[in-house]
Amino acid sequence: MIKDEEIDRLKSRLQWEAGPLTDLSRQGVDALIAGLGALAARLRERTEERPLVSLLVAFQLGFAAGKWGRRAQR
Repeated sequence: MIKDEEIDRLKSRLQWEAGPLTDLSRQGVDALIAGLGALAARLRERTEERPLVSLLVAFQLGFAAGKWGRRAQR
């Protein structure tokens, strides 16, 4: 019983102290998800319009990431 009371007390204290931070972080994550969703929709639209250009850009990004990865391993 004492452990349960202690846990409840700590949970209520955490909610009291982290309340505003929780709301701000939730809003930030929601905005980030919305932005990434819009970016994905725009990218999908562009790839439907010009698939060869999209393939070339994807190849270049993969090449750059592979080259950068080798440098980071050194």
